[in-house]
Amino acid sequence: MRLMNYAPSMKNYEEAIRRLRDAGIEIFSTVSATSADIAAIEARLGVSLPLSYRAMLSQFGIMSFEGIEVYGWTPSGVDGKSIPNVVFATEEDRKKGLISDQMVDFMVAGYGPTFVLDCAETGTDGEAPVYEIPAGGIKHGKDRLADSFGAFLLKEVERVVQDLRSEQAAASAGEDVGNETSRKWMADYWKQRAKDFE
Repeated sequence: MRLMNYAPSMKNYEEAIRRLRDAGIEIFSTVSATSADIAAIEARLGVSLPLSYRAMLSQFGIMSFEGIEVYGWTPSGVDGKSIPNVVFATEEDRKKGLISDQMVDFMVAGYGPTFVLDCAETGTDGEAPVYEIPAGGIKHGKDRLADSFGAFLLKEVERVVQDLRSEQAAASAGEDVGNETSRKWMADYWKQRAKDFE
């Protein structure tokens, strides 16, 4: 998929994917979402999904790299019963009152917070901001992290690539890095997990 002459958020998204590939970081995915699949997600959740997030759905379905898992479309469709299905994740958090009915839960941090697209704030560019919601839910506030999914993804990729370069520099300097084992374990884990979505 080639994205050209789009809003900055789409350029950010494309740049994030390019940087992952340039760094040799494997992207694990499921099945790509069709336009009908995306329409089904939107109808079920009652929102218009942001353009850069739609691009991820169309290209990857879900995406996972270096311990980061972005929820999305899985073969189980809108009736999925587990994460990383975006409909399941979003509906569960809405039922619990953790997010508003215009938010889409697309990722969780290992330390508890949820990352959401706030579709109530969709701008004229077709993008929605990304917020971090504390583990206790929106009643405890929300922190704006990026103006779009594309911008958020690019920041995450920059962090991952920088960490990888630091590890490589340390390893070439003869320092014990210790992360290579965990990186191999994570890659093997996602190869095995991919079978769950076939």
